Amino acid sequence: MTVNVLPVGKIGTNCYLVRTGDRLYVIDPGAEPEQILAKIRQTGGAAAHNEILFTHGHADHIGGAGQLVAALPIAAVRLNAADRDIYLSPDNCFPPFIPLAENLPPVQNYVENADFTVLELPGHSPGSVGLKFGDLLFCGDTIFCTGIGRTDLPGGNYAALMASIANKIMPLAPETILYPGHGPETTVKDERQYHRQL
Repeated sequence: MTVNVLPVGKIGTNCYLVRTGDRLYVIDPGAEPEQILAKIRQTGGAAAHNEILFTHGHADHIGGAGQLVAALPIAAVRLNAADRDIYLSPDNCFPPFIPLAENLPPVQNYVENADFTVLELPGHSPGSVGLKFGDLLFCGDTIFCTGIGRTDLPGGNYAALMASIANKIMPLAPETILYPGHGPETTVKDERQYHRQL
């Protein structure tokens, strides 16, 4: 398995390209689809099976999906059903920095997959998820390196966020690498040290 990260957009949303076997997963293509497509070409091109995976439905994580679907043979675009309303909302934007996403593709809910497991992580949004590939967790905006996600956006819930971190992320193996939606990677071990109150 290989992982490539490409920060995109005005607030540096991490778009991840995960290749495993004959599959390519594009996680959170939030903006700048031309750059994402260029990175895909540089790292091996489209795979036999390609999917777009969203950790949640906020505008800064979905904005490039429409153009990727138009340019690549995408088999599925997946989003937790609890975030579908946010994904489709005309208010899902943060002007002038993050405009309303256009030409969004239809989404399907997550299904069981041999490559990764889905951890439901409500709090930052109702349908936030973590995508666990072995000892790697793509955790969206639930937890960051020495920080936690915002809960003042539509659908946010501080108590739910803290419960997701305490009950779903902190019990993972300490060597688990956390790939957040913004900023550098970290580990469960390091975040246990930082969030000692949990």
